[in-house]
Amino acid sequence: MHFGKDVRFFQYEVEGKSSKNRVHIDVRVAGPGPWDMVERARLIRQKVPELVAAGATVIREEWYGDVLGHVVMQDPEGNEFCVA
Repeated sequence: MHFGKDVRFFQYEVEGKSSKNRVHIDVRVAGPGPWDMVERARLIRQKVPELVAAGATVIREEWYGDVLGHVVMQDPEGNEFCVA
């Protein structure tokens, strides 16, 4: 998968997910903080549909008060990751 300038390699396993992920991946769309939280939420909402089109599924949204904090997603093999 390709996320902007960074390239990530994922090795596919033939076995299904049977336990908690050993590695948790955050797809950081807003770069290093401090952030304008409204702009950060906009960038998160912009990235999520791209990942859904690539085969990911939205699990849930996490909110920090009234502001979108991150979106928990899952790849087709069941591995969870966050868009933050």
